[in-house]
Amino acid sequence: RRAEQFGVSTLTAGAELRSLIEGATPAVFRQDGREYDIRVRLREDQRNLKEGFDSTYVPNINQALVRLRDVAKAVETTGPSTINRQDRGRYIQISADIAPKGPGMGGVMSDIGAWLKPGGDIKVPPGVGYRFSGQAENFQELMIGMLVAMGLGILFIYLVLASLYESIVTPFTIMLVLPLAAVGAFMALLVTGSSLDLFSMIGCVMLLGIATKNSILLVDYTQRRVVEGMPSAQALIEAGRTRLRPILMTTIALIAGMLPIAIVLNEASKQRTSMGIAIIGGLISSTVLTLVVVPAAYSYVERFRNWSGAWVKRVFS
Repeated sequence: RRAEQFGVSTLTAGAELRSLIEGATPAVFRQDGREYDIRVRLREDQRNLKEGFDSTYVPNINQALVRLRDVAKAVETTGPSTINRQDRGRYIQISADIAPKGPGMGGVMSDIGAWLKPGGDIKVPPGVGYRFSGQAENFQELMIGMLVAMGLGILFIYLVLASLYESIVTPFTIMLVLPLAAVGAFMALLVTGSSLDLFSMIGCVMLLGIATKNSILLVDYTQRRVVEGMPSAQALIEAGRTRLRPILMTTIALIAGMLPIAIVLNEASKQRTSMGIAIIGGLISSTVLTLVVVPAAYSYVERFRNWSGAWVKRVFS
């Protein structure tokens, strides 16, 4: 009320006190091609506002000086130097870097979520929430985008295989290699100490198409031999014997092509090494396990396909 009577604005008074203590830079001094800020403020022995509160003046709306003690009282306290607001709310931003050999972005985010959840190590006051921003927010969006991309990739692979083999059951035998490749990719990242970042996720998406080639070679050859009249078990053994060489040749060629990416040649290529590691690990595991798991699963899937086909014909006839 007294500040209003004297015509003193709190904004003007605060700006004046800031200029008196911290100073203002109304001009620059130029010499020999260099510029130096000219800072204007009170002398060092006059900058103690606690001691000189009664002798400090601030301007009013008419630029007349008014004693600070006539419009304000001195209270020693603490407060934020800046106030940040977003979406009509106040927030505090805490930033940090990730340790090179730490758990990675995903591990950090899960740890922070465990600390701040109800019953965690950090008790959040009522009405206070948290959310990730910056690289952590981009990482969350990236995870959602990659999951959508993988889901669509798996769906399209299934549709192509179902139309190719004219069956809704046989593609499951070929696509059984996908979890086997994912296990190898994650194990390779774990052994090498790499994190699940953008490039390793891209490698996992690439594995969806690369890993199925071995199953297609086995199943396609087996299907042709079965059509020619060969028993299923014998056709599987012959397919494994005949297709072993092309499977190994294509796998070794792909691994050799990914080695330059997996090896750190310079600092620029260091961030892409996780993609090569994930692809190489997935290729190794899918190749080794495909020769064992896919033939075993094929016999069971074919039995189920024959039984379900006969059941459908019996029902609808």
